[in-house]
Amino acid sequence: METPIAPLDGAAHIAASDGEANDSTSPDGASAAFEADIAELKAHPRFAEACRQAALDGIKLYRGNRLFNTLLNDRGRSAVSLLSLYLHRQWRPDDPRSGLTVSRLKSLCADQNIGSPGRIEAVVMLMRVFGMLKPAPSAADRRVRRLEPTERLVAMLRERWFGVLAAMALVMPEARSIRAALADDAFEGALIRHFGAHFLTGNRIIDDPDARSLIGDRNAGLMIVFSLATAGGPDDFPPRRPVTISISALARHFGVSRGHVRKWLTDAAVAGYIARSGADDSAIAVLPPLHAVVENFFGNAFLFMRDCARRAFDEIEQVPNVAVGRRA
Repeated sequence: METPIAPLDGAAHIAASDGEANDSTSPDGASAAFEADIAELKAHPRFAEACRQAALDGIKLYRGNRLFNTLLNDRGRSAVSLLSLYLHRQWRPDDPRSGLTVSRLKSLCADQNIGSPGRIEAVVMLMRVFGMLKPAPSAADRRVRRLEPTERLVAMLRERWFGVLAAMALVMPEARSIRAALADDAFEGALIRHFGAHFLTGNRIIDDPDARSLIGDRNAGLMIVFSLATAGGPDDFPPRRPVTISISALARHFGVSRGHVRKWLTDAAVAGYIARSGADDSAIAVLPPLHAVVENFFGNAFLFMRDCARRAFDEIEQVPNVAVGRRA
């Protein structure tokens, strides 16, 4: 059975919302220090290799679903998944109204322009059908119908985080420590809370509004970009020479129609991100503006993960009687 999870949830996949709030991608807002970090990261000799590895992992793990596509785009589904975990990790036993409920999720999604209350409620219903959410154990206040993520949802998101961290490790050695710490439930909970807090401030991984509209607002838009970016081979990322891709293969793999892919390619060409040539427009050149989008996306995603993890480590150290250890 296909599942509703979009690519790179919780890290990158995270490019979700209409982006009308703060376009900064650093948890503390735009800053000279953050810009310096981005520049240093891009200058790393293995940065292109790390980006390509993360893109290939995103393609491999992507699961499209035509039913969910009718309700929310990839960004919206990523946001719902992230915010579901975020609200769940906010639950406190002494506060029966904390945690994940449909009403709280609808409220957050409305604040972030993710989707209407009716659409979010429908997505939650389908996530329950697909085994991603389930009713939480009965609380003292039976008027509160709390939900909780299933292990299936959490495991799928961890798989994506692990993929991002494996790519990050090529350019950021501390990624290995973050990967190891995710074996600890207290750290994972803190990390998810910082993921959510970062998102709710309006920070987005795709920081250019035009790119966000084309790539984030279109189902499989990010995956088409990843496919183009990786089509040139290991030593040509993003490709400097024209590449060819199969529209039918993209549509089949990402669960969209061939017409959807053709329309995306046409609009990307009009926007100046690609150029098409050949008798049937089969040769595609990835132009410098799209090179910049790809590099900024992964640079922002790696720094997002790093900065949220640092805050999670700080939080765990400051909580009395909490030791970083293995899961129960």
